[in-house]
Amino acid sequence: MTQPSHSINSFDEWTRLEEVIVGDPASYTSHHLDTSFQLFYLDNVTPDPSIGRELAIPSRLVDELAEDVDGFVQALGDLGVRVLRPQPVTDRATICSPWWNAVETPPLNVRDQTIVLGDTIVETAPHIRGRVFENDYLKPLFYGYLARGCGWLAMPRPALARASLDTGYHDAHDFDLTGLVEDPATRPIPGLGHELIFDGAQCMRFGLDILVNIANANHRLGFDWLRRTLPQFRWHRLDAVADSHIDSIIVPLRPGLLMLRSPDYLNTLPEPLQRWDIMYPPEQDESVFPDYSDFGFNLTSRYIDINVLSVDEETVIVNSLCPDLMRTLEKHGLTVVPVQHRHRRLFGGGFHCFTLDTARAGTAEDYFA
Repeated sequence: MTQPSHSINSFDEWTRLEEVIVGDPASYTSHHLDTSFQLFYLDNVTPDPSIGRELAIPSRLVDELAEDVDGFVQALGDLGVRVLRPQPVTDRATICSPWWNAVETPPLNVRDQTIVLGDTIVETAPHIRGRVFENDYLKPLFYGYLARGCGWLAMPRPALARASLDTGYHDAHDFDLTGLVEDPATRPIPGLGHELIFDGAQCMRFGLDILVNIANANHRLGFDWLRRTLPQFRWHRLDAVADSHIDSIIVPLRPGLLMLRSPDYLNTLPEPLQRWDIMYPPEQDESVFPDYSDFGFNLTSRYIDINVLSVDEETVIVNSLCPDLMRTLEKHGLTVVPVQHRHRRLFGGGFHCFTLDTARAGTAEDYFA
């Protein structure tokens, strides 16, 4: 396995990208539809009892995903970015806990389980049971960074027992939770209550300032932990702008330029960001996406393609299947690098989701001044 050549240094989403971990899709042949998975994706997925607990993904689509990730890695290398990869999954394991069991998820969307904050790796506390040990596939790389002097912290590991997950967001939006809350395949821990459960992609980094989406009691515990553990940053709470991740809603491209899913989100931003130049992406019609209805469903919304990756303040990697989005970004003075990504809605992630940028040129700037 290739080892890191840089020290950990990543404060933002746009300064020159020097080193990055790109997720590995090997063995991503199915989704395990336990209750934690269904609750996490409930904003986009209506559970279908006829599918059962395992959604098999056709091998052709798995192969196409691997081709597209390889193309993404090649594009990053061509741009002078050093790319590191997790250990691939060769045989997906069943994870057994006293409270549940689940099939492990391959380390594809590596943004979700870790935040890099300056010179520190922070492992987060996963929502989905099958992802509890996902970061083990990245640990050879994390130890390489540790040897180079980085900090390395981890949120408390959640038990993810029955009733650990707060359904407040879903209740407020009138989602049907029938069969998901009192799942007989899980066990509760008496007296535990809601746990600290939090994903890295709930955060967006702006130098000294970090935006954090908080949609329920689990997230509030994570937010409080981050503020206490890393007081050198300024933490800005966003109240339920989404059920969890925000990197397909709020996308900073360079200082002073922000892509926002729609004007509906403008007033949710901290006041300094509202003074930035705000661009809005063109609407994506459902007809431009692959149709998986013959065997499954989409995990993400049609806005997933604004989940772009900035290589520097002038250059951004964008799905080549989105010509209108590419033209919009070019009108704002950005150089677009098109890379094909066909099945972003089936596997639940875009280019930002696939990456953990461990070394960027930026420092702890005050971009809100």
